Amino acid sequence: MSDQLADDTFTETQSLTENEGEATGPVAKSFLRIASLGMRSVATSYRLKPGDVIVCLEGEFFFGNAEDFEAALDKDDTKLSLLTIYREGVFFEVLVSGALRCSLEFIEVEKVKVIREAFDGHIIHKKSEYRNYEVLRDIRRNCAIYDTSPTPLAGTFPPLWLLQNRLWEPLMAITLAYFISYGVSLTMFALTYILSAFYFNRGQIHVLRSYAQFQEKQMWVVVATRTIQEGQMLCRKLDPHCKFAFSHVPPPEPIPDPDDELAKKNSN
Repeated sequence: MSDQLADDTFTETQSLTENEGEATGPVAKSFLRIASLGMRSVATSYRLKPGDVIVCLEGEFFFGNAEDFEAALDKDDTKLSLLTIYREGVFFEVLVSGALRCSLEFIEVEKVKVIREAFDGHIIHKKSEYRNYEVLRDIRRNCAIYDTSPTPLAGTFPPLWLLQNRLWEPLMAITLAYFISYGVSLTMFALTYILSAFYFNRGQIHVLRSYAQFQEKQMWVVVATRTIQEGQMLCRKLDPHCKFAFSHVPPPEPIPDPDDELAKKNSN
């Protein structure tokens, strides 16, 4: 039985059709794995890394070769493709635009069975329900997660958008600019407001990313989920110790004390 990811035919529980592509011989029905990333690899912008296994394309197992995979993604680079990735025992989705431009290889045949057995119970929803979330993390496992989908609020009322995303320093700066320009003249205030609205509308993702980097966070992972809560839950699977300032998930596991770990090791 095969469940398609098309919006009008999808069902919540799926039994995926095996898409064998052009793979033949000993590599037939083997998943592709990212072998290496080049300087211009698109995969780096989605924080994919060597060792990530590409399990599904558009909700179906993909067993084709690297050329077929890249061609399928590059067919229409204006359309987002839904990939299911397997990383260190965790499945997650990501929406990509165009080919990944990276080196791919077939995984070992014995690992295919392990991945397929682990896949049981994993649900892929309608592609239209997914949004990409970028997650940045610092050395203390503090994370910032935000939706990469543009919102009109940033271009209509920038202060409210900044408040919604808790960008306190930019909010104070733009509020001060509004007060100063208003004190000069209404024309100056209107011009300041229009320019700021244009800037935040065009660069809202860059502003969110830059603010997280200002807090000494670095890009960690990009995941496609339906809600920010699901995104945080997925991050917790990838890193049980990660923390969020405004959390929708239970507290993380405590980070083991290195001294306690060393003492325990010596006692054994």
